[in-house]
Amino acid sequence: MAHKHGHGADNGQSESKAYETRDVKLRPLAVFVAGLTVVGVVSYLVVFALFRLFSGEAAREDAQVAPSSMSRPVAAGQERLPPEPRIQVNPEADMGALRRQEDAILTTYGWVDRQAGIARIPIDVAMTHVLEEGLPVRQPDSAPPAAGTPAPVKTPQGETKKAVK
Repeated sequence: MAHKHGHGADNGQSESKAYETRDVKLRPLAVFVAGLTVVGVVSYLVVFALFRLFSGEAAREDAQVAPSSMSRPVAAGQERLPPEPRIQVNPEADMGALRRQEDAILTTYGWVDRQAGIARIPIDVAMTHVLEEGLPVRQPDSAPPAAGTPAPVKTPQGETKKAVK
């Protein structure tokens, strides 16, 4: 490696420098920051103006709707309810009531359609019947049954019988 050994321009510094020799130019940086600030302020003003515009329109609509809803007087002792759909007051109690109603339907006997002779039976009883009698099986050579006719039920002995309503 050859080194220059001149005394005039050397000044004790090496030719390869591992750092910036020039400063950052402040003018482009200042223009960028100023432009970013202007865009931010303009955006804020546009959003603020839209907010004021929309809140003014909503207030006018509320003023037009309010007199009609206030025209009906409330009788003494009655509570004024908001229009449907209303928020649930006690969702836990509503869910409990729904589950009790569904459990009653699933665990008791009852009529589904009394005129048509369709009844419901508890799930446990229905599962026992399916285990004892099996599911209905359609014969491959038979035509599909007409709508409303009961499907044949296969008995454990292999006999076929019509399902009873």
